[in-house]
Amino acid sequence: MVEERDVVIIGAGIAGMTAAKRLRHHDPLVLEASDRVGGRIWSRPCGELAMSVGAHMFPPPDSTVGRMVAEYGLDVLPITGSMLNVAWGDRVYRDMRPELLPLRLPLAPAARVSFARAGLKVKRIGDAYMRLAEQRPGETAADVRLRLLQYGGDETFADFLGPLHPEAQRIFTALCNRTIADPHEISVSAMAALFGHVWDSGDLGRNMRGGAGLLPEAMGADLAGHIRLRTRAVDIAFDGAGVTVTAEGPEGPLTVRARTAICAVPAPDLMPVIQRAATPGLQAALDRVRFGPHVVVSIRTDETEPMPWDDIYSVLTPDYAFNMLFNHTNSLYATGTRKTGSVLMVYGGASRGTPLLDRPHDEIAALYLADLYRLYPEARGHVAETWVMPWAHAGPFAAPGRWRAQEALERGLGGRVFLAGDWVSDFVSMETAALTAVDAADRVEQVLMRTGAIPAAAPA
Repeated sequence: MVEERDVVIIGAGIAGMTAAKRLRHHDPLVLEASDRVGGRIWSRPCGELAMSVGAHMFPPPDSTVGRMVAEYGLDVLPITGSMLNVAWGDRVYRDMRPELLPLRLPLAPAARVSFARAGLKVKRIGDAYMRLAEQRPGETAADVRLRLLQYGGDETFADFLGPLHPEAQRIFTALCNRTIADPHEISVSAMAALFGHVWDSGDLGRNMRGGAGLLPEAMGADLAGHIRLRTRAVDIAFDGAGVTVTAEGPEGPLTVRARTAICAVPAPDLMPVIQRAATPGLQAALDRVRFGPHVVVSIRTDETEPMPWDDIYSVLTPDYAFNMLFNHTNSLYATGTRKTGSVLMVYGGASRGTPLLDRPHDEIAALYLADLYRLYPEARGHVAETWVMPWAHAGPFAAPGRWRAQEALERGLGGRVFLAGDWVSDFVSMETAALTAVDAADRVEQVLMRTGAIPAAAPA
């Protein structure tokens, strides 16, 4: 079967659906390999609560994602809980200002000095990143992305920090694991982005009532006539004045001939699809895009009484199997909702997660729960349900030299195939994924304005 469209979009994550929404007047076709929309945003309701194993922090109302949240009548709640907490030993050190971490944590004297010196360097690059993120007159969003990736873009974070006391090293390694990498893998630019946004958290400080997955579900319902689930793109090739995408779906092979295409799947999933059409320059650019793992466990508890994590949103856990803990019910209960349990998310990124990717899910849950009970003994006997998700490609991180790929990624392929997703940007978030989709959709519009009808069939 051959279908003809103005635009075909590969991937129904937040980027693919944002592009489809902007181009819906062109009757786009979205091909999604899995049986659901949303990509790395995934949650499921549990009464008043929602368990989540994916992205969960939302930008402000005046953002691209924020406007879609409002359009679909969804409710995001400000995060009111404490966000800077560190588990050291078996105790949580709470409500700390970043500059006071070396003083509040029970570190060895040499470790305090090492951590404080590194902290000053980190504060400097975080502040510099946020200044560089301001769009200047005449600049495009692509110009800003390139500038941010270039800042410290050739140096590893480990080299930038230099030798550290082992105690300070454990803390910074856990922070890098949050970005799905280890210190020797990730660039200064990527860590500057993390620290810049952490110190300026107002743009990410919201959770969605009912679970983050409600947004892609609403978008999927709105675009239902345009989305084909369980339909995996296997090849994309240029065909005269258009492109041809070959896919495998529930009803067998499918061929789509279109004037343009947007590829909105993670780079590792895109490589086998685009290899026949890709130029050496684009192939080299895709090879520079690095993804890392997160092994996530969402934990629902059944308590109705207060718990020590109630007013905490996130905890850094350097010495645990997981490196971060989030309390996804903090925002909900701050509204006065009657308590019916909690939902905690824990994950191990980078080298913490890699050894677990092929482990049975019950073993992963048991490993993480053992450390949860060490951190919060009060949770024992209250765990009602766990949901394990090992993401082999949880998200991108900018390794040294990543900026050299940016112009090729922004350009796309042949003036007709464009790329979208957080991996095309400088920072990993729903909003950056959506913004690259807006740019890709705008470029599709430009192509469609310049060209005529759907290309005629190529001669046999």
